[in-house]
Order: sequence, then C-alpha cells, then structure tokens
Amino acid sequence: MPYITIKQQPMYYQMTFEEIMEGVEDLSKFVQPNITNTRTHWTLHPNQKLLENTDIMGIITALRTFNNSKENLFQANRASLYHTFYIPKNSGGLRRIDAPEPELADALRELKTLFETRMFSLYHTTAFAYVRGRSTVDAIKRHQRNESKWFLKLDFSDFFGSTTPEFAFGMLSEIFPFSEIVKREDGAAELKKALGLCFLNNGLPQGTPISPFLTNITMLPADHKLSNGLRNFDSRRFVYTRYADDILISCKIDFDKDSVQKFVTDTLREVHAPFTVNPIKTRYGSAAGRNWNLGLMLNNDNKITVGHQRKKEFKAMLDNYIRDRNTENTWDIHDIQVLNGLISYYKMVEKDYICYLIQQCGKKHGADIEYCIKSDLQAEPRSTGNHPPPSSL
Repeated sequence: MPYITIKQQPMYYQMTFEEIMEGVEDLSKFVQPNITNTRTHWTLHPNQKLLENTDIMGIITALRTFNNSKENLFQANRASLYHTFYIPKNSGGLRRIDAPEPELADALRELKTLFETRMFSLYHTTAFAYVRGRSTVDAIKRHQRNESKWFLKLDFSDFFGSTTPEFAFGMLSEIFPFSEIVKREDGAAELKKALGLCFLNNGLPQGTPISPFLTNITMLPADHKLSNGLRNFDSRRFVYTRYADDILISCKIDFDKDSVQKFVTDTLREVHAPFTVNPIKTRYGSAAGRNWNLGLMLNNDNKITVGHQRKKEFKAMLDNYIRDRNTENTWDIHDIQVLNGLISYYKMVEKDYICYLIQQCGKKHGADIEYCIKSDLQAEPRSTGNHPPPSSL
C-alpha cells in the first residue's frame, strides 16, 4: 500500500473568447509550470508498468555497493565523525549543530544523490523547506490564494532529534520504490544499514547534507493524510503547509482550533511519529491581528509583507551603506552580503516597493546602490574580524 509521488504537470489557464478575438502576444500567463509542485497518490498495489520500469534489484545492488564502500564509517565511533557547535536561535537560546567531518559529509551527499536519482524520492507538495525553488514566501502564497483569514500555527517538538531510524525506515517502507525494496530481505537489510549512517544518538543531527532531505521524505505519508483530511474538514476548506517543523493551517472563516489540532495529533499518532505538537508554540488568530508566519505577514488586505518595522530598518540600512561608502568607510564583506541577501529576499516578498526604496535612496545619494553592492562583493575579500565563524559561537 505505497505512496507514489510524481512531479505535477503544468496547469493551463483557459482563454476567454474576448482574449482570442483580441489576440495575445504573451502566452506565458496562460501556463503555470508548477516546477516544484508534486502530486502524491496512495494505492493498494503499484501499477505493473511502473514496477516493470523500476529496477528494484539494481537499486538494492547500488545500496549494497554504497554500504560496502563506506564500511570504515560504519565501524567508526559515530560521535568522532561530527564536529559540534551552537548557533543562536531567532526565538532565543542556542541551536545545536552537528556538522559531519568531510569523509562522512561526502558519504551522506552520495547517499542523498542515490535516493534522489535511483529512487526518485520526492517531497509532498505541501512541504516547502529544504526544496530547491521553494521558500517561505511560496508557502504563504498557498494561504494567500485561498484568501484565508484565520490561521492556526503549530510547531513540532524536537523534530530532528526525535526522528529515529525506526520511524524513518517505517515511513520509507510505505513510499514507492522503497516499499518494493523492503519486500526483499536483502533489500530491507541494505536500506536499514544505509539509513543508519544518517543518524547520531538515535536522532537526525542538524547540520548534515541529508537530514533536511530525510525529514521531507519521511513526513510524506503524514503530509498526505493531513492535507487530504483538512481539505474538507468540518465542511470547510482548509489550506495546510509545512515548513520543516512549522505547520500552518488556514481557512477563510473562523474555526475550532482545538478540533483541528486534535486531528493533527491523531494523524501523527496514526503514522507512529516519535514527535508531537508543542503546545507552548501553538498560536491561533486572524489576519486582522499581527498575523506573522514564517517571518512574514499576510495582512487583512491579503497582501504578503515583511512588515513596516523591517522596511524602516531596511531603508536605514541602505542609507547607512551608501553614506559610509561615499566617505570611504567601507563595510565589512559580511555586512554587504547580509544587505545583498535582504534585497533578494525582500524583493521576493514586495518587489515593487523594495525596488522603489532602493531607487529613491540611490537618487538621494546620486548612486546606483545595487551596482555599488555588486562591485564591492567582487572586490578584494576583506573582513574586519567582527564576525566569528559559526564553529566559535
């Protein structure tokens, strides 16, 4: 009874009679490529043609080859293969990072590639973290398109650390083609062994190339059940998205948050998830209030914004940068990279307004700010030494 996930086909917009008569020069608006969207099916038995086109024995052989070539890593003391440090959390406190040593990191990248290519592992379409081409903005846009006004935010407790090898293997066993691999005793053994290399102290370490990828794959059955179950929950249409351990559920009208939260916890229990909802971080409210989710606000006008205060700080940052540059008080390369990153991110959220701010600030100082940033980033690397590497935090 596996879950089969495929890339979603492009969606087409039907032209009106008026548009046909007037003629259309730009056809791009009529096609929504949905490059990152997927579609998941649950079936009792995989299609025979799909089985014939999937080289199960070849996959098992590839897993065995991988395991045999990494025997020294399996034999090593696992803790000795990691470098541990801590970084500040946005919400306060410190986050533990377990970064694998180069040899283990290379092995985990190799295994991730093997999963992605030979086993064509895909995420559920409601998952937005750790997916190339997807961002927090894309997640919020799902709720924006629904014109949602009420939002329930849930958070999983110790999402990475609680994800065990047993849970990962159990979930993969329900996802094609892993579901076929584990039907063979040698296939199950090789998959278990390979997965074992991904864990530290019986949990997924944060800091490896494969941990984020594995969370999306192992959550696919839960994401599918939650998304489908909430689509018409309580005779209302809900939208469900997940960004790592952040769950956002929304609806156009007020709803009973307790019954929805119970459905989520019951579903987690159904898939035998080793983690559950953290009640301390649960939040429910409407777009009329301070509706912050994933660092963004979907306001009462159904517009996504970074917020007035952040735009004010960003404007001041632009002004300070160009003032300092004009007085030859050149910024540290790290600070310029931060500013450049903010420009890219804020443009994704509010492109027209951010471009307007940059243009106005540049006009005020007689400079092309984005050209100046590009030039500074391409110049000789420099550092004031004010930014210690992550390992020293």
